[in-house]
Amino acid sequence: MPGASAGCSVADSELLAQCQSMIDRIDGTLDTVRRIATELRPSVLDQLGLEAALEWASQEFSARTGIPVALDIAVGGATIPEHMASTSFRILQESLTDIARHAQASRVAIRLAVVGGELTLEITDDGIGIAPQPLDGTASLGLVGMRERALAAGGELSINGRPTLGTTVLLKVPLHPGVA
Repeated sequence: MPGASAGCSVADSELLAQCQSMIDRIDGTLDTVRRIATELRPSVLDQLGLEAALEWASQEFSARTGIPVALDIAVGGATIPEHMASTSFRILQESLTDIARHAQASRVAIRLAVVGGELTLEITDDGIGIAPQPLDGTASLGLVGMRERALAAGGELSINGRPTLGTTVLLKVPLHPGVA
């Protein structure tokens, strides 16, 4: 063809660059969706159980924030029902998110135990301590959600903060509700 250039025109190059940019954004979005889906309910929870999921979440949190996490698991071989494992994991996730956003903590301790037929999950940080006001109302949807999850599992959740001494989130759920 007379007058046809061997390469792409400037308009073609710009179009190719825009297409590549869109492809890169789509790839980034897919990666983000995969990461969020994994964080919401990691396959390790389903495949290996709550203990392994807590270890995974602790390592991910520490790698992301630089805050060391001490993890103590003492379930003594107890079988933790799936709904309690899911509830516990989600409460841990929300607690760690709140610590990263608000606590200004330098350390976190997580303890999962089964004592006297009761599952307990305790998350403690050494941060600035949560103020009593957010605990009273519905200002924090995350805190409300944690309480609702605990109640739905037949348990209770307490959140105690002390100024400059940190915050403790404590979940207690009977493993066999209705059994005294």
